[in-house]
Amino acid sequence: MTNRSCAVVSTDYLDKDVYLNIELFYALAGYQVYVWSPASASRSPDLIVILRGDPGTNWVNYSGPVHVYDYVKELDIDWSDRFPHASRLERISLAGGDVTGYLPVFPEIWRRTFSRKNSRPVHLSNYKPMPADAFQNDLVSLIQQGRVRVFGGRWQRIGVTSRSLSYWQANRLIAASSCCFGLMYPYQRGRSLSGRMWQAPINGCFVISEAGTNPHGLPGLIEVESFGLQESNRHFSLEECLRLSEQASAFWRNQTSELARQLNLPLPQELPFALIQAQRRTLVRWHLEFLWDQTLSNLQDAWQKQRLRLTGTARRLNLHPRQIVAAWRRPHQ
Repeated sequence: MTNRSCAVVSTDYLDKDVYLNIELFYALAGYQVYVWSPASASRSPDLIVILRGDPGTNWVNYSGPVHVYDYVKELDIDWSDRFPHASRLERISLAGGDVTGYLPVFPEIWRRTFSRKNSRPVHLSNYKPMPADAFQNDLVSLIQQGRVRVFGGRWQRIGVTSRSLSYWQANRLIAASSCCFGLMYPYQRGRSLSGRMWQAPINGCFVISEAGTNPHGLPGLIEVESFGLQESNRHFSLEECLRLSEQASAFWRNQTSELARQLNLPLPQELPFALIQAQRRTLVRWHLEFLWDQTLSNLQDAWQKQRLRLTGTARRLNLHPRQIVAAWRRPHQ
């Protein structure tokens, strides 16, 4: 049974939090899971799982089962055209799919213990290029006023100082926060969920989100008509946060079990502790890789700035940069 292989195909981007859940889900069902890449094209998987992007014509001759998780809602693809010979093609979606559901979520990977909460809201996301969106404009205003802490990339485009976090750091931050602001693209609202909508409540962090984003009654997701001062001043007690963590964890365990049932995947009643620990170690490893990449990037930026200064000095002195370096080295030799 464990000799069966499952290829996870995500051609435009791999959401690592999604992958940790997916990997455990199919490993529990008896599959050896790997991320497909051109280097692994010679392998013939027993099951294909599609997450993001369009695989094109890479799999037109594939004759095994295919699970398509339609959770990003960016592309409108005829999957029967991509997998015309699949033995079974199932699209998993919150609405309109062959299987009604979301992604598998294992609270045991993501849930952290907490004994206190920071009441200042956070927002964990890259800046989205939608300047006409009222919700984003409200959120930017709250961030600029210092009422909401923001973490993510590309915020410098609008003059907001921010930094990116690893998945491990983001997980710790929401576990320490009582609430966060969510923000989706308009075409996703009410049609899909964001990662924070499951990970934050599991950690006792309420999600303040746009109106119409919670038609499925997720615990901890609060719909509002606008992101105003009143929303940024919401207070949640520690008891409320602890209660939410229990409710959300139970909700996602039940949702994942139901998803497995609909996909005819046999999951054990009890999760093996060793597999949970393995996923947690992967989260830490990714964090260390993230820190290493940041260090290399900072060193590269520092070297580039030094190089530009050296070039400018050489130009003013009518010298070649190598002559300045040689002159600097001479007294130190």
